[in-house]
Amino acid sequence: MSNHADDSWAKFLNPTALRDNLIAASIFVTSYEILKSSIIEQIKSFYTHGFDKTGPIVSESYKAKVLALDAKGNHFRASIVWLKANNVIDANDDQMITELTQHRNDVAHNLPKFLSDAGRDVELARLNDLVEIVTKIDRWWIINVELAIQNEIDPINVITDRIMSGNMLFLRILLTTASGAGSTEIYEEYLKQREASNKQTT
Repeated sequence: MSNHADDSWAKFLNPTALRDNLIAASIFVTSYEILKSSIIEQIKSFYTHGFDKTGPIVSESYKAKVLALDAKGNHFRASIVWLKANNVIDANDDQMITELTQHRNDVAHNLPKFLSDAGRDVELARLNDLVEIVTKIDRWWIINVELAIQNEIDPINVITDRIMSGNMLFLRILLTTASGAGSTEIYEEYLKQREASNKQTT
């Protein structure tokens, strides 16, 4: 009967398993960074008024209305509180973000264990929850900010559940890669679209 040590060596020395686990860790950490950006950057952009030589000029109201929501002024936690206060996400989403953060930190700080320990695996199934939260946040911004401004100028009809942000598309590609199913479909479709576009311009 095999023991934990034997199983761990088999996991680490198997080239296919090692590659798959490296890919899984990379996909999870990358996906989490997209979630973090979706949470923080869109709010910061909302409170940005112009640019100077050093970059975006974030208004003082960002500190008063966002950063002040967290006792330590943590951008990430303060942004989550802001999103909850504006009914973008709920308490369940907040708890899920906490769990995703914990797993991300575990993977990032203990990667060798995830590669070599038979009892440690990257929980790629959690990516579905991550995508759900990013979708909720990004669609809220598009519908309530971007489209709201557009509709004041030139009203348009949009099927909201078909709205796709850049973050959502990026995550879709990562999830497709993670599943290994039809991983070339999006790439092949892109090549077709590019070829068609090139023909139109020549």
